[in-house]
Amino acid sequence: MLESFEKFNQLSNEEISDIVIDKLDGINTIVYAFKVSSYNLHPKNDDIRDNELTTTTTSPSTKESAIKTKIPINKLLNDLVMMCNHGIKTICYPMWCGKLEDKTPIQISNFIQFLEGLLELLENESLIKLYNETGIRIIFYGDFKLLLKHCNADELLKKIELIMEQTKQNSSHTILMGTNIEEPSETIIKNIISYYNCNGNIKPTTQDLIKQYYGGVIVDPVSLYLGCNRFTTEGRPILISDKGNEDIYFSIGSSEYLSKTGFRKVLFDKLFLRQVANAKEYQLKIDDIKKMEIFYLGNRENVMGVGNINPKGNYWYPDPQVILPSVNGNNDEN
Repeated sequence: MLESFEKFNQLSNEEISDIVIDKLDGINTIVYAFKVSSYNLHPKNDDIRDNELTTTTTSPSTKESAIKTKIPINKLLNDLVMMCNHGIKTICYPMWCGKLEDKTPIQISNFIQFLEGLLELLENESLIKLYNETGIRIIFYGDFKLLLKHCNADELLKKIELIMEQTKQNSSHTILMGTNIEEPSETIIKNIISYYNCNGNIKPTTQDLIKQYYGGVIVDPVSLYLGCNRFTTEGRPILISDKGNEDIYFSIGSSEYLSKTGFRKVLFDKLFLRQVANAKEYQLKIDDIKKMEIFYLGNRENVMGVGNINPKGNYWYPDPQVILPSVNGNNDEN
């Protein structure tokens, strides 16, 4: 075991990749719930009026929207490559969650613009080359066809399907991009009935349903969920995260601010800290149990996920909650 994150962070991508592939064998799927800030945090001078910023909840021009959309999409697409280069086999990105009737026209329009931004995978030659060299296959799953047909976006649907067609020969990594406009239970029921009717009244196994729903590929169970900001697990993918065994992490800011070092911290915790502490073969000594009790009693009024609102920025943030143990195992009061 590596003794510290500092030593882990000195390793190359290839060295970390080897460790990840070994330790996550059979569970090498993560959820990256990428979200961007609701505000334009990189404004031009023209965006500033009386010390206020224009936000993405207004109705900017098509050109302005395209520019604002392109920046986070490029960040997302490069994050996915970075994660694959660290040994992650399958990344599930829940793009859309929620019924159409619960969404505003602006939210639907923003999502269509986001999908149009993903056409970088058809138009950006350097990005196309990078994805092919890394061996990344793109699969859109869920209700994206229903949503695009609802929006009369037939041409966009054709291009989305072309992205899948042009990357289907890649087999080293898979990116699953999900759209869910129905309740998970409704989706599962429909898929069971569809499989049964299409396969001579044969009852599907869980693996059958996974392959049917996720574009015909075998997908490992999810072992890690990486969200941001508020502690929610929106978009947990059906069938591959049903057991609830994944470790959950949240970056402090929106996903557009996640760094390579931040992702490596998640990997180090997942691979070397949580797994070791939860290992069945680890035998606690009496002194260990006493120190654990002191730690838990000292933190009985603290709850992870409790936060506050900065009145000067009007944004929510998680409060530091944990009273840390000192070197001797007792809790520090500072």
